[in-house]
Amino acid sequence: MKTSWTESTDAAAALLRQASPRAWTIWALCTLPFAYLLGRLLLAASFDAFYSEHAAPLTLAVAAAYLLKQVGEAYFQGELIRSLGAPPPPLRLGPQLALQPTALLVIPLAALLFFPLAPAVTFYRTLSVSSPRQALAHATRAVILQSWELSLLLAAGLLLWINLFALWLFLPTLLRAFFGWETAFGRIENRMFNLPSFWVVSLLTYLVLDPLCNAISARRVFLHEARKSGIDLLAALRVIATALILITPLAAQESREIEQSIQQTQREPGFAFRQPREPNSAEAQENWILRSLRAIGHLIDDFPEWIRPKKDQPPELPSAGLSPQVTQNLLIGLAVVLVLGLGFYLYKNRRPSNPPTVAASALPTPDLTREDVRPDALPEASWLALADDYVARGDYRLALRALHLAGLRRLGERGLITIAATKSGGEYGRELERRSRPQPAVFPLFSANLRRFEEAWYGFHELDPTAVLTVRQRWEEIRSHVG
Repeated sequence: MKTSWTESTDAAAALLRQASPRAWTIWALCTLPFAYLLGRLLLAASFDAFYSEHAAPLTLAVAAAYLLKQVGEAYFQGELIRSLGAPPPPLRLGPQLALQPTALLVIPLAALLFFPLAPAVTFYRTLSVSSPRQALAHATRAVILQSWELSLLLAAGLLLWINLFALWLFLPTLLRAFFGWETAFGRIENRMFNLPSFWVVSLLTYLVLDPLCNAISARRVFLHEARKSGIDLLAALRVIATALILITPLAAQESREIEQSIQQTQREPGFAFRQPREPNSAEAQENWILRSLRAIGHLIDDFPEWIRPKKDQPPELPSAGLSPQVTQNLLIGLAVVLVLGLGFYLYKNRRPSNPPTVAASALPTPDLTREDVRPDALPEASWLALADDYVARGDYRLALRALHLAGLRRLGERGLITIAATKSGGEYGRELERRSRPQPAVFPLFSANLRRFEEAWYGFHELDPTAVLTVRQRWEEIRSHVG
């Protein structure tokens, strides 16, 4: 049975809700003294100047409380296993008293590397309800899953610690603000952020997470034993059997009442027409599956005869209704009409593969004196016609720009440049240099035309028809290379 770490944690939380009050009482009586004495020990070690004088009895008290906690932990996990439907394992005080104290040394050392921490925690937790060999087997099985579970617990513990610490800091202020209660902690609210507060909140977080760790360990032991004995299935069947025993008499009684009510309603005159007709005795004895298969076979056999009328069939007398042949011809004609209509509709509403271009005369002529004119404002043929028109007028400067825009439009259509309103001629040149490497002659021709255009457009170079013709010839050569 493979379970994810989220499913395992959710199942453990649900298991805690099933624990008996007696189990919670035993856990509290065995765990709270250890948490209290451990807090006293940590506070004394942090602030007591005479700690060395009474450290020995306090340390022994903490050790004794730790052993008592392990006994209570074993009982608590056993009660959780009992709630799952399995008999609780016997208490093993020998391994508890001999091996559990080593956890105070092994777990801090394993926490330094973090990865061995999950198997170490699993070993000492399952040791409460298992033999040392079984606990070692639990620790070495599904280490990745154990690491995920431990990571989830640590993340939940961190969030819980932050919330408890915030509550610890602001609780005196909240009590004074809402209830008017003045406490000793409220008078030192500015000094609540200290080491004792840290230890108190840490121990509270430990007390909250300790039952969840016990539930995860108890469930792991139960599932491992269930793989060999099937006790989890027996427990589930026991619950189902108990539910059926309780529900069956009530369900049978309700079923009889419903059946009587239905029969009484069907006998009323208003529902007589809904009663099924009495079946033929021969047909009633046949299986309904055989009857259905036989009917389908008859339909398949009769289909060719239906679509191909017999020629030797004598003409039937005219009747008020339509003959089968006329009906057949009408259906075939209707199908043909529908197919032809659908074909005409699709032909009428088809989308052309290449949308028709707008005629050059229909497009408005852009103002070439403006800097924001885009090369894709007109088709290439329109730019070339506009260039010829400006040459005929003697405006060689605008003719040169029309040729420049025509060339950019051609390069853009071939994918050698990407037309944008914010690009300069130099940016177009660098982009063309990268993309036109298979045609090495394109970039030098473009650079020559670009330099001639920028000298005339941004400078004061004189132009004549020969210069415009030279630029036009270079663009035609570029077109021959790019297609």
